Amino acid sequence: MPHRVLSSLAVSLGVLALTLAACAGLEGSRATEYARPNPGKQVLRLRWIKTLTPPLPNFVLPQMQEEHDRFFPIERSAAGFDVDEQRVFIGASVGGLYCLDVNTGETVWRYGLDHPVGSQPLYDPVRRYVYFGADDGKVYALHARSGRLIWKIETGSQVHNELHLYEDTLYFSNADNTVFAVLPTDGRILWQHRRPPVEGFASSGYSGLTFDDTNVITGFSDGYVQALDASSGAVIWSRDLAGEIMTMSAEGQIRLVDADATPVVVDDVVAVASVAGGLWGLDPKTGNVVWTRPDMTQITGLAGENGAIYAARSGRGLEAVTASTGHTIWSRDVDTGVLQSPLLYDDVLVVADSERGMNVVSTASGELLQRLETYEGFFAEPATKGGYLFILGNRGTLYALSIL
Repeated sequence: MPHRVLSSLAVSLGVLALTLAACAGLEGSRATEYARPNPGKQVLRLRWIKTLTPPLPNFVLPQMQEEHDRFFPIERSAAGFDVDEQRVFIGASVGGLYCLDVNTGETVWRYGLDHPVGSQPLYDPVRRYVYFGADDGKVYALHARSGRLIWKIETGSQVHNELHLYEDTLYFSNADNTVFAVLPTDGRILWQHRRPPVEGFASSGYSGLTFDDTNVITGFSDGYVQALDASSGAVIWSRDLAGEIMTMSAEGQIRLVDADATPVVVDDVVAVASVAGGLWGLDPKTGNVVWTRPDMTQITGLAGENGAIYAARSGRGLEAVTASTGHTIWSRDVDTGVLQSPLLYDDVLVVADSERGMNVVSTASGELLQRLETYEGFFAEPATKGGYLFILGNRGTLYALSIL
């Protein structure tokens, strides 16, 4: 992204109102505000919005938040993309999996489910399938052009995170501390690896998968990070990030040991984190400790590239550290709720929060370049494709924006 774009500043509410008015036929949403320190050119520009959630009754449903005696759904699904036909796939708390036209938001097809879909769908360009997991504990394969069911398998617990195709095998994890490797053709399970979930308190999220050569690296709710052989599921190495941490502090506060942040590999270091155990840099081949940052607790998500690791910290904001030593490069307070995993796009970092909106930050300096405020918050993570950024808000509103 050119520097002149990053140094450009905010969109006025009047301009945004005109933009929304020009989007003919779009679903309604709450007022959205773009704020930057000085007026100027946008980094994010609204393209279209679409409400995925149908009208809801006035009673409690799973994964819903109350506001003014009404309830609205908590959305967790990130967008997946069809590289051939310019379509976007997205799940919802109500309604199942949607296939939409990237450019217009028009619904191409919908696969209906009675359970929320919180995973990021994965498109398979070879078979033209789309894979996704749902809160019913199943993983589904659909034909990407029609939405026709190809196969489904039972995993035993919610599947929220991204699925991966690696060496023509489909990999994913579920909320029961289990990693699966399955055949993408028919869903046959090749292997599965489970660690017993931690007793007592644990956070609602769980780690996704990262690949390094022939290993699958992931974290577990008991504070362990493990590297598994991608072909067999055998444990290559194991590292306890929370062995010295008491689950209850002296003040009676709960201390979560979960290693929930999805690991990232940067410059031959894998960055891993425990909620209470801080940030660690490990050798991805052996699991040996390269460095530790026990002061960097409450990490909810990681990203990294070009020698830097970026950590989202609940209640503390964002922090950038060097991959080789773990030394802080910059930190940025973000006075919001729970931060989701950061998204790297060129030289900006995009991170959503659970309470108000989304932040665009410079990777070089940590400068806050732009905020998108929807006043409904995000538990879903942003995703990009071809200059678009998609993110699903907690009222079931999908935002499609251009990144300039």
